[in-house]
Formats: sequence, structure tokens, C-alpha cells
Amino acid sequence: MGRVPKKVVVDFFFDVVSPYSYIAFELLQRCNVKWENMDLKLKPVFLGGIMAATGNQGPAMLPIRAQYMNKDLPRLAEYYNMPFQFNAHIQKLFFQKGTLPTQRVLGVVKKDYPDILESLSSDMFRRVWADNEDITCDGILKTACQKAGLTDTARDEVLSASISDTGKQELKNLTQQALDFGAFGVPTYVAHLDDGPKMIFGSDRLFLLASYLGHEWTATRND
Repeated sequence: MGRVPKKVVVDFFFDVVSPYSYIAFELLQRCNVKWENMDLKLKPVFLGGIMAATGNQGPAMLPIRAQYMNKDLPRLAEYYNMPFQFNAHIQKLFFQKGTLPTQRVLGVVKKDYPDILESLSSDMFRRVWADNEDITCDGILKTACQKAGLTDTARDEVLSASISDTGKQELKNLTQQALDFGAFGVPTYVAHLDDGPKMIFGSDRLFLLASYLGHEWTATRND
């Protein structure tokens, strides 16, 4: 019998407002199929809270970097063969209503219905960065929760919990976890290795995570 690889817990801190988190999420789903020793833990956070706590600014706030992102993101999506389009509602999502309601729902789902967190996160990422939806519209979260498999009763409980003090605190706690590991943005990963946790930032640093887990980085467009 072959040796069973030791599982390494990998925290993935994300906010669906981040296009690079979308790229990273899609790649991690591919890797999760192949890397038997990765125990992937999805951890929704509020990017705005991380930015405020660290004094960081989003890449879109620097005009010349925003111009680069307009080229970089479609290139990455094409290279990795994943659907992508810039969201027409991004100004509202970035600067007006934000993703706080979505992230709070994901936080509650992580706590109460962890089995559907991956599918719900994937759906919300796709709605923003592939399907050009305005996820701040009334009813979107309700529909997404139903699509992920929640009963009507469970869906209503999740939505109610997400606006309660307990639900709000859940997201704050997850965001603080990221900050405690040294996060200053998303996507952020933390690999819990024998010699301590290793924090990694950026969708372009997954090769380091692969190395920590003893794998070659082979997540290409053909995966």
C-alpha cells in the first residue's frame, strides 16, 4: 500500500470583489483535485476591512496600474482557459454598495453549511467576473443560496443570520484571522507547515504554494 500523504491545511482568504481572487479560486479548484495532501479551507473576508486596517489601497486606485489590469486580467483568463469579463457594475461594487452583504452570507455559510461554501463561492465569483451580474441587486443572494442547495428555510435563516450581530462578527473574525497572519490584501493563502504557517499573497504566487506542498506548478490552460 502506498504512503498516504500528510494533509496540509491551506487557508484561502478571499473577497469576491477581487478579480485576482477569482483567478486564484479557479486555479485552486483545479489544484485541489490533484493535490491529495492539501486540505483547502475557504475563508471569506471583507477586503475593505483589510485595506482600512493596513492602510493599503486597491490596485484600481492607481490609474496606471488600473490600465495594466485591464490588459492583465483578460490575458490571465485566456491563458488559464477560464471565463472572464469586466463587470459593468464594478463602480457600484467597488465604491458604493460593496460586497459586505455577500461576504457576510459566505461567512455564515462557512459556519453553518460548510458543505456548500465552495459551490456558493464559485457561483458568486462567476456572477461578478464571468456573467457580468450586479450582485448588489435584491434577490441575487437569495437565488444563489437556493442554487447552492439550501432549502427555503435554511436560505432564509442564512440571510437573516448574515445581518445579525453574530453574523457580522463571524466575518469580522475571519478578516481578523487574515490580518493576524499578515494579510494586506487578497488573495492570501496560509499554508500550515510543520515549521509554522507560511503566508503567501497573490494569484501569481501559487507556484510557491505548490512547492511548499511538494508539487510541481502545472496549472496551465489545459488543466
